[in-house]
Amino acid sequence: MIWRRGNYNENTVDMILNQIAVGKYFQNGEWYVGVTANAVQSLTAHGFAGEEIFGRTLDFAVRDIPAENAVKCKQEILKLYKNTSCDDESDFLSDKFANLFIYVFEKKPKLVMHIDVSGFTPVKTLPENPVWITEKSRDGTVTRKFYDHDFSEEEFAYLLEHFREVFLTGALNTLVIQHRSICEMWVNYGERCCRISYDAHTSQEGGYASWRNGSKARKPVKFFVGEYPAYMVCTDVEQYMTALSYFLKNDRKPAKRQNVLWAWIKEDKFPKNK
Repeated sequence: MIWRRGNYNENTVDMILNQIAVGKYFQNGEWYVGVTANAVQSLTAHGFAGEEIFGRTLDFAVRDIPAENAVKCKQEILKLYKNTSCDDESDFLSDKFANLFIYVFEKKPKLVMHIDVSGFTPVKTLPENPVWITEKSRDGTVTRKFYDHDFSEEEFAYLLEHFREVFLTGALNTLVIQHRSICEMWVNYGERCCRISYDAHTSQEGGYASWRNGSKARKPVKFFVGEYPAYMVCTDVEQYMTALSYFLKNDRKPAKRQNVLWAWIKEDKFPKNK
């Protein structure tokens, strides 16, 4: 899914056709194209799960577009790609807002081609990205959960308690949190210690930030997976919790005001190991 927020006035028919071509959609299989005033409700009705809708799959894509161009864009896609079909009755059209959403997906046996759009509600924009939390356990199990809403007090408290527990018990190899801005913080664990890293995905060289403890010691410290120099290692659970809770709440890394220091790391020297 590729969300395009806040710029639907710039999304002309030609631009969307170019984006679809660059994304290499329609090259194989059979595809469906639709228009909707609520992309999440339409995709859910077609049979997509929330994890798929908010994920990064190339099985489908959504673009926002000025309402007057939406049907024309759909018709152009149908003319241009012969392996594409539609169902006009499944389109959810509305004039409540100035934009609609054009969506395409690859047909799969589990999906429904004809949907009932009665009761759907128009929305002005596509939703925010969710917060993704991925955990890689010591036994090789990988669990991934997403939050497509603001954290409740109970959820926030539970997550912080859980993060503290995995530090103390050594249950995980890695924890990765991808926030709504797509910035990421991840933690590599060792025995009652960890390495905390942060990536805003703005570096053209592939670098990222690594929490540092103020020491210059380079002696390697063994982790559950790999080893890291001592100046990268956090052994204080409260400092670890400060970094995680601040990022979870604010969608950015803590800095000097929070008494947190960072070192710039090149991935070719210390791979991200997420």
